[in-house]
Amino acid sequence: MTEVLITGYHGYGNTGDEAILIAIKEGIDKMKADIRLTALSYDPKFTKNEYGINAVKKFNVFQVFRAVAKCDVLLFGGGTLLQDISSTRSLIYYLSILKLAKLLRKRIMVYANGIGPVTRPRNRRLIGRIVNKVDVITLREELSLKELKDMNVTSPPTYITADPVFNLQSESRKTALDILAREGVPTDKPIVGIAIREWKKSKYGEEYVREIAIACDSLIRSGKTVLFIPMEFRADLGISERARQQMEEKSYILSSPYRPKEILAVVGEMSLIIGMRLHSLIFAGIKNVPMLGIVYDPKVEHYIDLLGMCRAADIRTERLSGAELVKLSSDVFESYDEYKDILAKKTAPLMEKARKNDKLLKELIKKTRP
Repeated sequence: MTEVLITGYHGYGNTGDEAILIAIKEGIDKMKADIRLTALSYDPKFTKNEYGINAVKKFNVFQVFRAVAKCDVLLFGGGTLLQDISSTRSLIYYLSILKLAKLLRKRIMVYANGIGPVTRPRNRRLIGRIVNKVDVITLREELSLKELKDMNVTSPPTYITADPVFNLQSESRKTALDILAREGVPTDKPIVGIAIREWKKSKYGEEYVREIAIACDSLIRSGKTVLFIPMEFRADLGISERARQQMEEKSYILSSPYRPKEILAVVGEMSLIIGMRLHSLIFAGIKNVPMLGIVYDPKVEHYIDLLGMCRAADIRTERLSGAELVKLSSDVFESYDEYKDILAKKTAPLMEKARKNDKLLKELIKKTRP
């Protein structure tokens, strides 16, 4: 039996990161090989009960050491683990796991990662030294490849693939309609899904929240229903409620945490997604729902462009205008079939690229002697 250890941002209830873990597990299950999975998780009990994956506490040094020592392959990812925009401490944590795995002579795959932003020169040098020694790297966009090259990571075989979530299957439409009914969301009008998050580095503070509220009121007055979708429930619920409190019209919110496949099914019932969270946009792409992106990070900017959709604003450098958001939404609805056609054509090759992650992992496992 081959022991595979998965590290990532698991057990926090972030829909996107939990969806990545599900997609990885399902891809490995399809290999029909004798593989046992273990994940590093903030909440091992949740991860084990929810996904049937053995899990250990990610901040328990002894458990992590034993898990790395026991594994044959370290699967590093996906998501954006190698960045220092949230903190250097997080980056050092993940680099330490890579360093330990290399010292213990484990096979290592950096799996469908997004890289950066990495702003501190010392951190860039550390990434260059450590990541240059892994066995294989897959990246979810070209931007990350440029970042790695700029940090002198040139030795491992490196491939541009796509986020593994592009191959995630949703729950049924009935499940989605049941959730909407439970939350009291009417389905007799087009529904616009809003997936926003806190971003303290926005140039104009929380002004973007007020502008989203203004846009939502206008959308409702034009005959739409507005549903707020907290993608990371505990983190996004507060800011979603603050936006709703600034509105004059009635809106709706998913008031309970739902599983990633359930959220994906709900996104499929939307007519438009206005999203900051990357995986709200990826979910929309999977379900062929046109979208508008609010950029706070290069990964969001890149995927909006990759999917051929529109950016509402980049809140790192500019103001978000509620009026402009309404205008862009109107443009989408006026050319709706055209937007859906563009999205379908852009998403299909990304689904194929996402499958390459598992092909390369399978090859690495074959090279590994348990």
